[in-house]
Amino acid sequence: MNHASIPSSSAMFKTMKQGARIIAIAVTLIGCVVMFGWFFDIPLLKSILPGWVTMKANTALGFILSGSALWILYERKRPRKLWRIVAQSSAGLVLLIGLLTLAQYAFNLDFGIDQLLVKESVDAVATATPGRMAPNTALNFFLLGIGILLLSYRRPIYRVIHSITVVVFLIAFLGFLGYVYGNAYFYQYGSAFTAMALHTAIAFIFLCLSVLFATPRKGMMSVLTQDNAGGLMAQRLFPTVIILPPAICWVILLGYQQQIYTAELAICLLGILHVVIFGALIWWNARSLGKIDQRRHQAEFALKEANEELEERVKERTEQLMLTNDQLTVEIRDRKKVEIALKENNQKLKTLIKELKSTQLQLVQSEKMSSLGQLVAGVAHEINNPVNFIYGNLVHLEEYSQNLIDLVEMYQRQYPQATPEIEDKIEDIDLEFLLKDIPKILGSMQIGANRIREIIQSLRNFSRMDEAEVKEADLHQGLDSTLLILHNRLKAKPESPAIQVIKEYGDLPLLECYPGSLNQVFMNILANAIDALDEFYNQASPNTQKEMSRMIAIKTSCDEDWVTIFISDNGIGIKPEIRSSLYDPFFTTKPIGKGTGLGLAISYQIVVEKHQGDLSCLSEPGQGTQFIIKLPKRRGKPIQSADSTAEVKGDYALPELH
Repeated sequence: MNHASIPSSSAMFKTMKQGARIIAIAVTLIGCVVMFGWFFDIPLLKSILPGWVTMKANTALGFILSGSALWILYERKRPRKLWRIVAQSSAGLVLLIGLLTLAQYAFNLDFGIDQLLVKESVDAVATATPGRMAPNTALNFFLLGIGILLLSYRRPIYRVIHSITVVVFLIAFLGFLGYVYGNAYFYQYGSAFTAMALHTAIAFIFLCLSVLFATPRKGMMSVLTQDNAGGLMAQRLFPTVIILPPAICWVILLGYQQQIYTAELAICLLGILHVVIFGALIWWNARSLGKIDQRRHQAEFALKEANEELEERVKERTEQLMLTNDQLTVEIRDRKKVEIALKENNQKLKTLIKELKSTQLQLVQSEKMSSLGQLVAGVAHEINNPVNFIYGNLVHLEEYSQNLIDLVEMYQRQYPQATPEIEDKIEDIDLEFLLKDIPKILGSMQIGANRIREIIQSLRNFSRMDEAEVKEADLHQGLDSTLLILHNRLKAKPESPAIQVIKEYGDLPLLECYPGSLNQVFMNILANAIDALDEFYNQASPNTQKEMSRMIAIKTSCDEDWVTIFISDNGIGIKPEIRSSLYDPFFTTKPIGKGTGLGLAISYQIVVEKHQGDLSCLSEPGQGTQFIIKLPKRRGKPIQSADSTAEVKGDYALPELH
């Protein structure tokens, strides 16, 4: 079977539901056209051909009501109470029309409903009573009314609805075949009853298809539309069974009527053709099902091979694991017994994938930071040499300049009467101004050189290329170096005001840590705080922007066991639903290209795993964010962690918005 030639289930369901809507509209239009023919007495619109049975006005009204009710139920999956009442009222009228007409036939009554809308002549074709629909038509409307009413309930019983629909379909299809075969007994049950019109039978067939197509996954239709071998066989056989037997009978009947063969031969031909056609259908479906079964066997065989291969791999990995456990048992003699060691090793192996991903992430980020640190250290080193040259010679230059100034002043005191040439030169160069400005220039150069040396020292402190191992470091120096590097982002710009940095440093001891890694943590958190302040400022209205004061607060403190750093901002804040994902690798709320989602993940790993500390976050949307970094004062000793959130609430709060 070629699966490419069969539409997917979802596409088929969508097509069937759309077809149900179109059919409902088409049936409504058929009723409207016939009603128009009755109102304006157009024979061609009342019957398909002159001299054929007409569709009665009540019948046209029934189709209008039925089609409208179905369209309302289809277009509105959960119709409001008013629309549901409209649909149920239309179905109730259809049921009532059919019931009253059947009562008129059964008890020989006349309720006056037959010609209530229009009048029909007494000599109408195949009409027992003017304006009265056929009894099979009335029965179909009665059954359809019940089916549509059941369909309008909130929990329809689809098997009952589909069973009613199939009965209506068979009655209409029988009438249709009566016209095809030229047998009036199929659509008129005697001269005392009105005949069913051809377009009435066709409209009923359409209505039945609409009801069935509207719910392809429910009731009897679920068997036909299921995506398996049974559904495939049903989809192929049902259309053939409905179309081919009547068509074969029509061909045989046509030959018999033309006296090409006798009745006995016609019956023989009918039997032979049925055997051939249904035999071909059975062969075709058996061939398709055989291919499906063959593919199933192939899939089972492939699955079996995959399971065997997987078992072999598991066996190999288990052997490797046992070998590794044996090696660990030999190397670690003071461990517990072999059984406990194996359990611990199994637990380590379960977390191997997670650690591998974390290690890969750390290596990538470390490589990037290492390259950045090398670049910063190299630039700082290259600048440091000429700056030291300038800084070291400024002292001598200041001394030499002062000596020259003293010498000039001494000359002026000893020789107050200078020659005209000297007087002109003194006036040209403005000697008095030079004597006053030279010390100022040298002082400015001294300040500038000191500033450059501070920047270079901050760059070297931040890069920490010489501090990859644990050593004692001043955290305040790391914070200040990071702030100095971020100075360009903190200062005022044409489009935004400056960010005020509030420092509240406590008395911290030198801490045993990885200084370069902690500088990276400070950089990530402070850069995120600046991004949050920029985003909050850009989202605010112009009036609000004028009143906003953008702040970052840094506080440090320590107790007997912990050193704590609080970094707060009064930016946009973090939503509660994403706060739990802050430390997940590659999670970011920034636009593509602006953030990688690695900063806080790496920071969490550095603080928690590398320093055995704690990194937590407090935030409210629109109220700012506070990160709390807790580091143990003594590495390698277990310290009971305190509740950092409770401590912050009692001691420190986010900066208020101004």
